[in-house]
Amino acid sequence: MINKLSSLKKNETFMRYLGNSSWMLTEYALKIASAIFVSIYVARYLGPEKFGLLSYALAIVSIFMAVSRLGMDSILVRDLSKHPEQTKAYMGTAFGLMFGTAILAMFVLTVLISLFESDAENKLYIWIISIGLIFQTFLAIDYGFQAQVKAKFSSIAKSMALGISSIIKIYLVVTKADLQLFAVAYALDHAIIAIMLVATHVIKKQPVFLFAFDRALVKPMLKSAWPMVLSAVCFMLYSRLDQLMIKYYLGVEQLGLYSAAAKIFEGWSIVPYILMISLFPMIVRIKKTSSTGYHRMKVYIFRVFLMISLGVAGFSTIFSKEIIAITFGQAFDGASAVFAILMWASVFTTMGTITVRLLVVENIEKKILKITSVGLIVNFILNFILIPIFGIIGGAFATLLSLFSAYYLHDYFDKQMEPILIAKNTAIVFLRKI
Repeated sequence: MINKLSSLKKNETFMRYLGNSSWMLTEYALKIASAIFVSIYVARYLGPEKFGLLSYALAIVSIFMAVSRLGMDSILVRDLSKHPEQTKAYMGTAFGLMFGTAILAMFVLTVLISLFESDAENKLYIWIISIGLIFQTFLAIDYGFQAQVKAKFSSIAKSMALGISSIIKIYLVVTKADLQLFAVAYALDHAIIAIMLVATHVIKKQPVFLFAFDRALVKPMLKSAWPMVLSAVCFMLYSRLDQLMIKYYLGVEQLGLYSAAAKIFEGWSIVPYILMISLFPMIVRIKKTSSTGYHRMKVYIFRVFLMISLGVAGFSTIFSKEIIAITFGQAFDGASAVFAILMWASVFTTMGTITVRLLVVENIEKKILKITSVGLIVNFILNFILIPIFGIIGGAFATLLSLFSAYYLHDYFDKQMEPILIAKNTAIVFLRKI
């Protein structure tokens, strides 16, 4: 073991990716801390009902956020890793496509809330938060740094933006601001990130890509993007469907309780996501050079991630009441059981995060849509049955079972998923040698 660790230290490529990961992990550690602790501070101030209203608006907009990204966090990183000599063209095209999609998404969202949302206050909160769609386009800069294994720079920029955003929200609580200003603050999150990323891009003298739109790249990028977009919509729908249906069946106060537990669950789920983003360029290169090494890499990733997720889920179950009481306070006591269930669901969220990245590496992104659709259908049916009977606990179980169905059970019924299923099962049997 010591010899293996020593050899890894001497491996410059590995250490480069490890350094890249450490910066991204630091950024996301801050993001998780902000998502949890600032949200806790905001939730304590607003209370279950107002926090439920804010969570509802954020849930609606997040679906359109997923659409406007066009899956570029995977596609652009993959293409730039393969074609670094065409950085300007790929980044310019990705930026243009994301910007156009953001404008369209805002228009569609405005029409939908005008037609189907009767509460004027809800309409206002949703519209304000949706302004962030435009600024999200500048994440293309972040993806460019990731592909160059220079995530350090974008991580620093986003961490600084996160600090500013957190201070703004804390200030709003201290000054006892109304809910409308909190909606503005969440829209500003994306604007501040965009400003910091652009500043970093200029300081590091990166290629000017704004006018480097290449029509020849549109078709191949959209060919990869459309299944990613549909998958993202399906994923966001079924990750937010429980919240939307809880509001419909049980009201905003119960949604506030559920959303409190979901905040911690979502914060933890970011960890495997960012690890896979950071490891993604290396996985692409290993896939190109060695099929045996690629298989071993898959098993190692699944095994390590699952061991950590199971440990966190077990700890969260034992101390769920204490965790909710310490974080959100007695007003959110009803969220403890939901929290325990959702943390077990995070085991399958982890499995899904790895699976999605591997499917992108293998250029079979269409599978992501199928898998996510399975999760969405199962989640809708279970929410429809369980929420009216068991309340918010039913919504949590629906999330757990739908994630299990999509990211593990489904693999047994799809022959193309067999190599990934073998890697999962090998990883699950922790004592089995790779």
